[in-house]
Amino acid sequence: MMKRENISKDDILKNIKYHQGLPISFSEKIFNLIFDIIIEGLKKDGKLKISGFGTFKVLNKKSREGRNPKTKIKYQIKSRKVVVFSPSLQVKNRINAKN
Repeated sequence: MMKRENISKDDILKNIKYHQGLPISFSEKIFNLIFDIIIEGLKKDGKLKISGFGTFKVLNKKSREGRNPKTKIKYQIKSRKVVVFSPSLQVKNRINAKN
């Protein structure tokens, strides 16, 4: 099984500092602004498209019955909203490009 590599906000800010020479405090303000724009778009319209990158959508999940696989105890999972992301064709092409 392959280990999943996660990237943190701090990793992104350090990468921006390394490549662009911008102070981390300034990079963080830009990062937070972009994040806020995405969240506000999702709250307002339930969908946000970034050309050349992809589309974020809010989906409503219905409540359902779940089960703890260890104890086999059943419980009710509440209805909730989830965000899904569909990458653009440009992103898919870059991911599948041979290096």
